[in-house]
Amino acid sequence: MTDTNTNSEPFGKAFSAEIADSFLFQIHRIKKALFRRTNALMSEAGITLQLEQLPLIMILQHKELSQRELSDKTMRDKSSILRSINALEKKSLLIVRKDKTDKRKNVVSLTEEGIVLAKNIRLLMKKSEDEVLSVFTAKERIEALQTIKNYADRLERI
Repeated sequence: MTDTNTNSEPFGKAFSAEIADSFLFQIHRIKKALFRRTNALMSEAGITLQLEQLPLIMILQHKELSQRELSDKTMRDKSSILRSINALEKKSLLIVRKDKTDKRKNVVSLTEEGIVLAKNIRLLMKKSEDEVLSVFTAKERIEALQTIKNYADRLERI
């Protein structure tokens, strides 16, 4: 097979330069730093959740939702949500019951243990965020948050 790359620069360097200028890649790097620190803090605290389970715990601390609503809020498919629900139910962190008004729907809510865990995770997430974002000045942190929030708000309307 012949090399069709006429650029004298090796493919790896060209790709690296291109991806370094990618907005998506830079957002991913920030997310990765936050998740890495949050995972470390959760591990130190003895919390053994998988990343895909975390949003369910955090969302359900505010109110009970149907499996469909959880799927919509997390933008995950039904089978993925069901796997996470089953795993969390086995850990006694949530319960699933039939909706009182619509027996076709399953309603998911946190147990007392799940509520306590959600509060602890929220504290760890805040600590992680503070540690990771400590590289920013207070003004930069406010500006960055506002900028990212504005982008997210606009992108959700697309």
